[in-house]
Amino acid sequence: MTSLEQLAHRHDDSPTITEGNRVPPGSPILELKGLQKNYGYVQALKPATVTFLAGEVHAIVGENGAGKSTLIKLLTGVITRTAGEILWCGHPVALATPNEAIARGINAVHQEVVLCPHLTVAANLFLGDEINRNGLMRKRQMEKTAQAVLDDLGFHLPAAAVLSSLTIGQQQLVATARAAMRGTQFLIFDEPTAYLTRQESAQLFKLIRRLQSEGVTIVYISHRMEEVFELADRVSVLRDGTHVGTRLVGETNETELIALMINRSIDQIYHKEDVPFGETILEARGLSGPGFENVSLSVRSGEIVGLYGLIGAGRSEFALGLYGRHPATAGEIHWMGRKVDIKNERTAMDIGIALAPESRRDQGLCLNLPIGLNINLPVFGRLSRGPVISRGQESANADQQIRNLAIKTPHRNVLVSSMSGGNQQKVVIGKWLSHGARLFIFDEPTVGVDVGTKAEIYRLFATLLKQGAGIILISSYLPEVYELADRLHVFRRGQLVGSHDFHAASHEDVLAEAIGV
Repeated sequence: MTSLEQLAHRHDDSPTITEGNRVPPGSPILELKGLQKNYGYVQALKPATVTFLAGEVHAIVGENGAGKSTLIKLLTGVITRTAGEILWCGHPVALATPNEAIARGINAVHQEVVLCPHLTVAANLFLGDEINRNGLMRKRQMEKTAQAVLDDLGFHLPAAAVLSSLTIGQQQLVATARAAMRGTQFLIFDEPTAYLTRQESAQLFKLIRRLQSEGVTIVYISHRMEEVFELADRVSVLRDGTHVGTRLVGETNETELIALMINRSIDQIYHKEDVPFGETILEARGLSGPGFENVSLSVRSGEIVGLYGLIGAGRSEFALGLYGRHPATAGEIHWMGRKVDIKNERTAMDIGIALAPESRRDQGLCLNLPIGLNINLPVFGRLSRGPVISRGQESANADQQIRNLAIKTPHRNVLVSSMSGGNQQKVVIGKWLSHGARLFIFDEPTVGVDVGTKAEIYRLFATLLKQGAGIILISSYLPEVYELADRLHVFRRGQLVGSHDFHAASHEDVLAEAIGV
């Protein structure tokens, strides 16, 4: 039993992992033979044969829609396979329900946190396995044990805090702690660092190495190639629902993996064109508001202005101040040379500012609505004659954006919730392209997006710039803003602490400003 299991309270009737389920390190622990999943006539996962070895870190890479999410759902018992065989420790298994997967020691930490935001961190860690005595829940004991688990993991989080009070990255660490303390033998991470700071990512990597040393098999799904090469022993590539190859990490490189993923070469992932600058679209002068103070910068047509900093540094707060979601409390905003008072989001939209927010699922989309309705949300007034919406114009506008952005969908009436992360991001962008804004604010636009879709989004940036728009690009991923921004601003503790023209400063200089060393 690992130290994590010793720290975590477990009921006598909770799922346990028997010694008969264990295999020697390096031996097959989970084997997929011709695994297949169909949804009607659609093959989400074509016959795939993959072997996972006990105690290894096995990365899985592929474009959005390649079948990674389907594979996770099959392995965790969320959906059942159409065909094929699954062997666990050499024996055929059904994996027909989540409870069966958990009982065998298979757990997952999903990209989108699936916990209860209104409960405390401790309550989420013990959810479904609460400590009770004489019919009463022992909250203090749960908090004490949960805090011990978090401290042992190196996660500096308060067990008594309500989950919703934490950042998205911190909530992801809570989900990781919950999976780690359930007696796992096979742990799947789906884009685990998408919302983590560098420090939080380092804590996660330390935990992954610790779990691996204790014999846990790690499946690591990520679009960040540098993480694959830092952590993984082997890497498997999915493309169009098919397993196209497995490589030893030490015997491959990023170029080969990208070619396998997209079946074509990318000469330049960070697509940047030489677009001449035009007039100043927006200028902030000494702007202050919730989470930021005394920020001055400008955006010209044809220009990408990058905002870099650690999570919580004030970048997103500044952008929300510009957009009127949390109006500025001091300073001035000038739009096309005139002073404006952006009191709310409607004012920002009316003058021509568009925001693609950090959390597309929570803030940028209506997940229970079809693609077409989401794309047309900002422009229904334009598509209406009085109270009546023109169905022809509505369909034509949605279909045009679907074509222009290469959104992978059979038709506009598919629910956004059923789409991959990359295609959801394209819908967010398509919504604002319909609106016809002059200034686009993209907050973490490529989180959870594969390299092929990244390249498409970067080419879209170039198209917007050539049409006379300006872009504010917010990213926690330094290579992204460093390679794309014509002017890069660095935030720390709510203040702008450095500004650099394209490639005028080194990565090390920018990072030092962000950290404060």
